[in-house]
Amino acid sequence: MVNLAIVGPGLAITCTGLSIAGIIFLLVLGALFKAEVEGLTESTTDPDDPQAVAWACFMAAGIYAGLFLCCGCQAKGKKRWGSVEGKVKKRR
Repeated sequence: MVNLAIVGPGLAITCTGLSIAGIIFLLVLGALFKAEVEGLTESTTDPDDPQAVAWACFMAAGIYAGLFLCCGCQAKGKKRWGSVEGKVKKRR
């Protein structure tokens, strides 16, 4: 059987958790920029186009969602592949 694991199970689980946190943070930040909340848009050092910043936050959240899927599959697959490998080793 081909082992498709790229990273170990510990790293995959950590990456999955960080991806969830990143998605939530970026979606909230994007929503706040889209709503042009005063605390984020009224200073002289704030971005000129908050809608563009909101779009960038949403795109970054999409990238994190892709990372979540990849790492989640790695974590779930490692459990399954580990149990299959264990059965094969026991038979030998």
